[in-house]
Amino acid sequence: MKQLLTLLIMLSCINLPFCGFTQSGQTATFSQRVRGIVVDAESRQPLPGVIVMLISSQDHHAVTDEKGYFIMDNVPVGRQSFRFSLIGFDTYTASEIMVISGKESELNISLKESLNQLNEITVTAGKNRTKAQNEFATLSARSFSVEETRRYAASFADPARMVMNFPGVSNAGDFDNGIVVRGNSPKGVLWRLEGIEIPNPNHFGSLGSSGGAISMLNANVLGNSDFYTGAFPAEFGNALSGAFDLNFRNGNTEQREHTIQVGALGVELATEGPFQKGKKSSYLVNYRYSTLALLGRFMPFAGTQPEYQDASFKLNFPTQKAGTFSVFGLGGYNVATQKVAADSTQWDEETQNLNYIVKGSMGVAGITHQYAPDKKSYIRTIISASGDKYTEQADTLNPSLAYRKDPVTHSNLSNTAYRASILYNRKLNARHTFRTGLIGQHMAYQMTYDYFDITEKRWKSLLSGNGGTQFYQGYMQWKSRMHERVTVGGGVHASYLALNNKYSIEPRGSVTYDLYRHKFTLASGLHSKPEHISTYLYQNAVQGEAITYPNKSLDLLRAFHTVAGYETSIFPGVRLKAEVYYQKLYSIPVEQDSSSGFSIINAEGAYSLVSTTQPMISKGTGENYGIDLSIERPFANNYYILATGSFYKSTYKDYAGKVYNTRFNRGHQINLIGGKEFKLNNNGRRIVGLNGKILYSGGMRESVIDLGQSREKYQAVYIPGLHYTKQGPAYFRTDIGIYYRFNTPRATHSIQLDIQNITNRENYYISYFDSKSGSIKQVNQIGILPNISYRIDFRW
Repeated sequence: MKQLLTLLIMLSCINLPFCGFTQSGQTATFSQRVRGIVVDAESRQPLPGVIVMLISSQDHHAVTDEKGYFIMDNVPVGRQSFRFSLIGFDTYTASEIMVISGKESELNISLKESLNQLNEITVTAGKNRTKAQNEFATLSARSFSVEETRRYAASFADPARMVMNFPGVSNAGDFDNGIVVRGNSPKGVLWRLEGIEIPNPNHFGSLGSSGGAISMLNANVLGNSDFYTGAFPAEFGNALSGAFDLNFRNGNTEQREHTIQVGALGVELATEGPFQKGKKSSYLVNYRYSTLALLGRFMPFAGTQPEYQDASFKLNFPTQKAGTFSVFGLGGYNVATQKVAADSTQWDEETQNLNYIVKGSMGVAGITHQYAPDKKSYIRTIISASGDKYTEQADTLNPSLAYRKDPVTHSNLSNTAYRASILYNRKLNARHTFRTGLIGQHMAYQMTYDYFDITEKRWKSLLSGNGGTQFYQGYMQWKSRMHERVTVGGGVHASYLALNNKYSIEPRGSVTYDLYRHKFTLASGLHSKPEHISTYLYQNAVQGEAITYPNKSLDLLRAFHTVAGYETSIFPGVRLKAEVYYQKLYSIPVEQDSSSGFSIINAEGAYSLVSTTQPMISKGTGENYGIDLSIERPFANNYYILATGSFYKSTYKDYAGKVYNTRFNRGHQINLIGGKEFKLNNNGRRIVGLNGKILYSGGMRESVIDLGQSREKYQAVYIPGLHYTKQGPAYFRTDIGIYYRFNTPRATHSIQLDIQNITNRENYYISYFDSKSGSIKQVNQIGILPNISYRIDFRW
């Protein structure tokens, strides 16, 4: 620890006049290199001859080479904008790019071919800086940058927490980053990295969930990515509600650069650079270790002790003839431990008499190859392997028997998947683009989960099984620019689950009418998703009984999405966007019991099944409909504003055909987000930024507890027919963030403080039946949560 602090002090003093490491008479130069590659938006082929101009200075310009690369030296630090122009293509402007002295800026730009070849100076791209990178995305999709994950107050550089600021997205609770998209369960979210599906990339996530307490994804390695809230293009399968399409950026091919960050969430080290100078191969590596675990080695902590670490990397190898090879990986490990004293007078309501140790891990590694057989097409092949594991051991101390340890839970759950994907994309001409692909995966599983049923006084097996199965997907999609103002897209996605021979054929289509200042879009399609493998293996039977797997024949979860969108510029740089949507969910697993209101729609993970005793059947349905509104002024002239409003209804039908609100039917959510930067001098070397957020939404819903029956059975019993009829109080939260960034000739230092829930309002979360006291008690969400960090980017 002492050595680490010494290193940080030395690094923070690089070229500062008040530190002893600066040479006398040295003249600081506050500029940096900006580099990148420019490609055709549809064919992804490099574009030579693109003129790159620094808008603030006509003396700074560059031209892309035959491989689309450009380098612009001596760009002044601070916010800068760049214009990319090429005859026959729409001009693009990359606005308000932060240039720092400690690390080179990378701009990877795609230009769209103009339908009017003589109209080379028309500036159409760049109007909407939030447009998805995927050219086939039309509605309910937007791109986000690494800077946004750091900028928005209390996002903590976490993509999932950051998208909670977007319309149609809300949190499932302050305790993790699971997201509710348009009233759907977080289980319906898909995570993709480098073009292929990955397991849940979050620490302390539960089995079958898509979120967790802390993200394994790190802003040091993430590049610009896309997020979808519905009506996905045909290449996206295995998702019902939302999808992340994440990319790692490439490491610097010209200069070795490093980052050290110390904060409340972890100690991070990152490095990148060329394997050999003068070549285009590069590496990018990041590692993080939890701060609490590091401090816990020197001082004890009461209560639960979380520990986690994660790493991510990307190695990039362009070749002269064979295209580009990339190797990427992401992995993490976490453990949470609680040990209570053998003294009942020291037990409180939270810890009670429970000892446990929970361990989780996830890892994925893959190889990507992209090859261009001609100037109009490319083929991308991806092979990956992933695994996730979860173990839990819990026991209680029995005061009446000399504090004997009585086991209550033991589990060992692991999944392994091998995936392969091939994509062929062809740009037929300036108007028409076609894409098709196949995805295959083999999934192996080994699951054992046993628990002691306190009501029946015997052990039960929730999960038991091992084996493997396959899941196959295929798709075709196309886009036709029928006119400068009209774009039509369509496609079909197909899925097949070998475990129970269930399949789905899903047509999708969209049409866009763009009047430059006004844009109208309509998109519709079918979507499907198999349940997590644990649902098919679920049995909840007395331990030792024959294994029957009553849920193995469940159908794929299915949905019909339709969205109508309108977008316009109401002021220069300010865009209004509205989307009206309807989602019909069907083939939803429900408990085959007329008195039960259980539906998988309300589940966040596999453990939501614990209360079910009857087999499930795919006869349930659900409906989500509403409107998402946003007014956004992306960052420009040192400030940004984003105001969003979502008003919606989310309902479901149980086995008996009765309609209820879903657990996630908040009804409304309103966000107001903004921020401003202040230059402390004229050259942008020192900057202070302020960010704020106000969030207001309806409360989550819950079923009504029957207190008398619960006391009699020593566990929660709910009143029949009152499923999710109780809505909690409204949720209100205020977050703020402040950062200070300053540049030296070879380093950039940043100090950032984010405070979630600055008013310390303890929002209502849920009620539960406490069998020990025989009463209904309330759980509140997290109060004030500060996160401070220090970061240095430097060349060495």
